[in-house]
Amino acid sequence: MLKYECLSVKGKLNCFSLEIKEDSGILGQRDSGKEEIINATFKLTKDFSGRILLDDIDITRYNEEIYWTKISVIFYDPMKLFNPIYDIASHFIEIGISHGIENEEAILETAEEILKILGMKKEVLFSYPNQLKPLELKKTALALASFLEPEYIFIDDIEYNLSTLEIELLINSILDLKETFNMKLIVFDNDPAVISRLTDYVVVLYRGEIVEEGYNVIEYPYHPYTIDLIRGELKGKNLIGKGCIYSENCRFSTLNCKNITPKLVDLGGRRLKCLGFPW
Repeated sequence: MLKYECLSVKGKLNCFSLEIKEDSGILGQRDSGKEEIINATFKLTKDFSGRILLDDIDITRYNEEIYWTKISVIFYDPMKLFNPIYDIASHFIEIGISHGIENEEAILETAEEILKILGMKKEVLFSYPNQLKPLELKKTALALASFLEPEYIFIDDIEYNLSTLEIELLINSILDLKETFNMKLIVFDNDPAVISRLTDYVVVLYRGEIVEEGYNVIEYPYHPYTIDLIRGELKGKNLIGKGCIYSENCRFSTLNCKNITPKLVDLGGRRLKCLGFPW
């Protein structure tokens, strides 16, 4: 199990705690803290406190062997996974050999099979990253991230640089891949529709804090921020309130909301941080 214990980044993420038991979505705007979670998990920053546990081992202090085999990531810009001077086949071979697979032919056969599941031809293997179209590049990144069959795949901002049709095609490809590999998705996005298609459990972040989490969050949102985000009715400048963190932008905000900091309350299958909810 992957577990976050009070992961914090000063001014950006406030005590993020979560046990990931199934496909999970992290929903929030830019500056919500999503990027800090990814950066801490994959050791792209040291500027954080708290623990990240995988099967009770703190992966922030563990060696690099878990990456690709236990957890992998697709960044919002997939070019971050590729070296532009090497073709796609070389990337698969490098990952395979570095994890003990010495047969290059077997590596490429596996890569070809994964690409086929994603609706791509084997010729992609002999292309360079900058020769691929945005959708092809994202699918190739997905193939690379799933190559060693990790337990968890982090997917950041699926819709970046894609059209509406391409987003739908990519989501379908991800679902096809899940039918083949036993892996859990952690999807970071600001689009509720993407989150609802790919995950069951949803965590809503606003300016570094969890304001709501649970099942059926997209279908039946409780927190005013979640409601505004889903309806596309966000107002204001994404300010941080002094009491409730959303109090400066919330249409239901009262004097109590601006002076009392709410706690995350368990409602049974749903956790919520809101003073205005009719308990």
